Amino acid sequence: MNFRELENIENLASSNETITSGFHQEIIADYLEKEKRKSVSKENPFFYFYEDVISNSLTYNFQMALGNNYYKNASDDALSCLTICNDFYRLSNWSVNGWLQNALKFIDNLVLHYIQDIAMEIPKKYKGFGVEKSRYIQLSEKTGDISTVGYKLKDLYDLRNDLEHRTIIHPDGKQELVPPKRNKVRQIVVKLYPDVLNRILKVYKESNNPR
Repeated sequence: MNFRELENIENLASSNETITSGFHQEIIADYLEKEKRKSVSKENPFFYFYEDVISNSLTYNFQMALGNNYYKNASDDALSCLTICNDFYRLSNWSVNGWLQNALKFIDNLVLHYIQDIAMEIPKKYKGFGVEKSRYIQLSEKTGDISTVGYKLKDLYDLRNDLEHRTIIHPDGKQELVPPKRNKVRQIVVKLYPDVLNRILKVYKESNNPR
């Protein structure tokens, strides 16, 4: 049964209560809502993703601020997140790992643009850290909201690494894969990631104000 067929059934059920039960109507309505969310999210994934995470209207024109290249790359990463889950606060424990990988890539576009085009700096490379974490450290060395963004992104990056690298090597050489505490991971992500996006939004608004 496709989306159009279900929509026709819903309309018919609304006009004739005997056709289907309230329970079936609820299932159909839920399905239609999910399909509508998928359709809307694909039209402008950057915009939809940002609003979905911060649970607020996005009045700032990131496309103008970032330029086409950064914006398109971030939109692609946003779409990857939305393909996994298009309702942030319904993100499941089982999908949080793949979602977080793409969510960090999404925000890396904003971080790189901030460092290179707003702060007018060359990204630093810190000894013992990769390029991604080095960018977050560079932000954390600043002041205000952008410094907090750096610290929280470091925490999210370390969390992602913990999810990826779960092998313990015992003294006898045997290896063991440690299962992640997925529920705890989700709780941390839901707490930190929206705050990061809200602070990034505030920083961009203070830096310039495209409409």
